[in-house]
Amino acid sequence: MPKLARVLVVDDDAIDLEMTKRLLSGSIRMRFEVETAQRLEESGRLVRERPYDVMLLDLNLPGSHGLATIAAIRRENDQLPILVLSGLSDEETALQSLDHGAQDYLVKGQVTTDMLVGAIRNAMQRHQLLKDLWAAKELVEKKNRHLAEMYETAHRFVDNVSHEFRTPLTVIKEYASLMREGLVGPINDEQASFLDVIGARADDLNTMVDDMLDVGKLEAGKLGAWRRNCRVAEIIERLRVSLERKAAIKQIALTVDVADSLPDVYCDDEKVGRVIINLTVNAIKFCQENGAVRIAAKPDPKGGGVLIAVSDNGPGIAAENLEVIFERFKQCSTNVRSSCKGFGLGLNIAKELVDLNFGDMNVESVVGEGSTFSFTLPPAEPQEVLRRYVRRLKQTQNDTAWVSAVMAEIDDATEKAAAADVDSCLNSLLRRFDLLFRLDRTHWLLVLAANAEETEQFLAGSAKTLRDVDRNRPQGPLPEIALARQGSWHVASCNTESKVAPFTTVPTRELSYA
Repeated sequence: MPKLARVLVVDDDAIDLEMTKRLLSGSIRMRFEVETAQRLEESGRLVRERPYDVMLLDLNLPGSHGLATIAAIRRENDQLPILVLSGLSDEETALQSLDHGAQDYLVKGQVTTDMLVGAIRNAMQRHQLLKDLWAAKELVEKKNRHLAEMYETAHRFVDNVSHEFRTPLTVIKEYASLMREGLVGPINDEQASFLDVIGARADDLNTMVDDMLDVGKLEAGKLGAWRRNCRVAEIIERLRVSLERKAAIKQIALTVDVADSLPDVYCDDEKVGRVIINLTVNAIKFCQENGAVRIAAKPDPKGGGVLIAVSDNGPGIAAENLEVIFERFKQCSTNVRSSCKGFGLGLNIAKELVDLNFGDMNVESVVGEGSTFSFTLPPAEPQEVLRRYVRRLKQTQNDTAWVSAVMAEIDDATEKAAAADVDSCLNSLLRRFDLLFRLDRTHWLLVLAANAEETEQFLAGSAKTLRDVDRNRPQGPLPEIALARQGSWHVASCNTESKVAPFTTVPTRELSYA
């Protein structure tokens, strides 16, 4: 049997209605159940109450004319296929009808039964295809929502487990330290050596926990950074004792060579410390006994700033492995057995943290001789940092991204301690791709990855956040902070070859932490 199609014919001309019904009744390819309506209101009621496969619509009805008729039907049912059946043979009107949602445009008196039936069949097939696509889209979106929920659940699980690890690890480390220092009784050399191993392994587990937490934050785009004026010598010195202890356990000679008069760098010192730890622990792990590891810091001859390198005389890395060692969960096989296997996250996290600080990481290695991992940090010069920042935005967010400058100012009479609290508070407002420069004791420059409208929303949200901070601050409210947008620009318009235009128009005092 031919397929049965429910058709609603809408036309205020009784003769035209009858003619259309005769054309449909003459079909041998399809069977039609035809209903008719002569007014727009009646047709609207019918499509709300009953299912139809297609509508044949005259554009001119009592109270509605032209394209407005299609729009009125679409408001009642936005999916029903509409074929315009008009007495007007006009190409422009036909094209406009298709643009407004009709699937075909037929002219009365020129249409045959085969033409009309073919148009209806095509409209129904297109509609079925669209329904299938909508169903597939809904199914994909449902699966994506489910995957997102599972992903979030997995991250929460990893975060919770990682945080739960910290308490017993801290207890283990503290008790081992108390015993190692002889505070609970004398110990012999062998016991001291064992306690050193316990402390080092607790540190290794802490590093793994940090890596797991950072992986989740990086993937979610939630790993922020407090970039500011830092001294590389101070960062390395804070880590030195712990790293020397790790090297001594494996009888590895660790040397530190920090050049004099290094320029200050603009970075998150905690995350740079993580990079140095990961690279040094990795070097120690793959060195054999009586091996040597060297941490060196010197001025970066290419981009200014500082270059930090960690070298070892371990087994080295084959050339074919140099491309994959920074990938997550990748570990190159060597002939060196390690008692502390990791998750293959250390080098990947290190590279991500270097990227977060606008630096570059490099590795050089010779099999049988050793490896050198090095990375750069930008100097504490706003224009150089901005150049790297804009370049990174172009790489990660493409040339359609916007960047805005906001100046923050406090009263010149503000005390030094309160100004430091303002510095911390402003940093807490930043998102992942934002920057904060402290220009002097009372002025800051915020650089936001946002257009003008988004920046105004940021300023409004920041004002509310600052009010909340004032209400909950035990020592009283912060000094009043005046925030003012200086300008917004397409990153495509920002020149990164010399001074970053148009930031040359923004007042940028010398960086100072006085």
